[in-house]
Amino acid sequence: MNQAPFDISSISDDYESVTSGVPTSSLFAPSGSTNHHIPSSIGTGSAEAVSTPLNERKRSAEHLDLDTSTEPAPKRSKKETNRSTNGNIRDAVEKSGINGAEMLRCSLGRRHAFSMIIIDATLWIWWFDRQGAIQSTGINFIEDLPRFILLLACFQRFDIADWGFDEQLDPSVSLRHSDTTEPEPQTVEYEVDGKDGKLKVDFVSDLDLLVHEPFNLKGKSTNVFPVDGTQGQPPLVAKLYWPNEDHQHEVKIIQRARKNKKLVNHLPDVYGWRIIDPIGTRRIRDQLGISSNSPCRPRLLLMIIFEKLVPITKLKGDYLVYAWLQCVRAHYLLRQDGIRHLDISLGNLMLRKIKSGDKFEYYGVINDWDLGDDENNLVESRKDLTKTMLFTSLDLLKWRSPEAQVVQRYSHDLESFAWILIWVFLAVQGGKIQPVRKANQWRTSDPETSYDKRRLFLTDYWDYSPHTEWKDQWPMAAFLVGWLASRDPPPAFVHPQPRLPEDPDLVKNVIRPKMERLSGQDTTFLANTASDTNKTFNQTQASNQKNSEQDETLDERKELLRGLLDAVKTVYGDSMPTAPEIEGL
Repeated sequence: MNQAPFDISSISDDYESVTSGVPTSSLFAPSGSTNHHIPSSIGTGSAEAVSTPLNERKRSAEHLDLDTSTEPAPKRSKKETNRSTNGNIRDAVEKSGINGAEMLRCSLGRRHAFSMIIIDATLWIWWFDRQGAIQSTGINFIEDLPRFILLLACFQRFDIADWGFDEQLDPSVSLRHSDTTEPEPQTVEYEVDGKDGKLKVDFVSDLDLLVHEPFNLKGKSTNVFPVDGTQGQPPLVAKLYWPNEDHQHEVKIIQRARKNKKLVNHLPDVYGWRIIDPIGTRRIRDQLGISSNSPCRPRLLLMIIFEKLVPITKLKGDYLVYAWLQCVRAHYLLRQDGIRHLDISLGNLMLRKIKSGDKFEYYGVINDWDLGDDENNLVESRKDLTKTMLFTSLDLLKWRSPEAQVVQRYSHDLESFAWILIWVFLAVQGGKIQPVRKANQWRTSDPETSYDKRRLFLTDYWDYSPHTEWKDQWPMAAFLVGWLASRDPPPAFVHPQPRLPEDPDLVKNVIRPKMERLSGQDTTFLANTASDTNKTFNQTQASNQKNSEQDETLDERKELLRGLLDAVKTVYGDSMPTAPEIEGL
């Protein structure tokens, strides 16, 4: 006897499921029906909200509530029983989802994982991959014992690939399943497509060496780890992740962007790439006949080999601000070329270190173009947006229907840059993320909370204090707040004028000495070729077009950027870097 799939749409916003009926001929054959729930929130690319420390590979079960009471339970009404049953289902789904996420990350490139939920005599099979989850119809293993025995026999005959593992990426998998002792990490020689033919790279399949490892059930699930290339190449890293199958190839976006020669130092350098599984998560859904009903787009497995870069937070003080400015200017030029990044965040701003004579120069680099796109796809559904919540423009966080159509404009990315610098002042200490107490509330995956907390900051700016190492740069935050508030003024907001603060001690002891020091210091650290004598920001010329389905015009973009640069220039004056060069700015 087959049991109907249980409905989790009313009790869980964390997992998407596709439910299929089970005819007598096949356990996974679909009935054509789907059951899924799409959250109205924007998906987050931020590892801060979903990551777990690399040395905590397993989650304990200590948090599970176990009833050890020996007293007889009192009789409950049918309503209470139903409520208890729903709670048990919710707990089972949540624990199954956590286990699924753990299984998917236990080995490099794992394709899928299985889980089973048993309630009374009914068993449901769940399939997890980076597109989401597939739930089977329940099997009553008492009334339908032959089908259950057949299922166990199938599981017994699975090989390593059937369980979702990739032995090419992780040769230790077979050793871990055939020996009770933990095997030594294995060295892997892997071949990818390079700039000039094939490129062989070596790496160790050791999860403890991962530079970046998010903990999630679905999504890109980006893993970054060091690799060794051929002699004479700079240090390299591999980026292994699951992009949407129909999304523009990240390598092609970067290659197109690097055609602008003055931006080469501000973009990542690709050394090789390989589409490991071109069919990816679509395979099982095609076999079940449910691809057209899936709430999420199919994903494929891709590896890209990059030059190793350094996080921008390795710099301190004015040098970090200078590198940030380079990224702001490079981003503008790329947008003028019709190339959109669409996920500007602190983690995506990096540094390139180049030796020049007996000195080193650092260049701000805009990294991670896996969400990038061109201007041919301006309008998209809000439910398909994937952003790092902490730095997302407040305009995009305003409540809208999940089916609402939105345009990610240039101004949205520019606002993300402003929030990045404010966050640096409030959260970066000694190169690590350690937010001050009030700013720590911004770290959330809930769009409404992120909107409320950061919008409140625009009116309560003076109640915040930065880390000591950013005290000299903190006066600039007042002008960034004014610029952000001018985009969408909060109630009762008093817009600060772009001028020096009236506090004489602040001007005398902090800002004036800074400007004098900057005017005479060695600027070979970051390029700074000319001063900016252009007019100030004209707000009427740069409409934010809140209700438009078009991006800003070229002139409006320039005025938006001019406004942000004027806010920074108020503190730095003519010593502010002007590279890469922008005509008229």
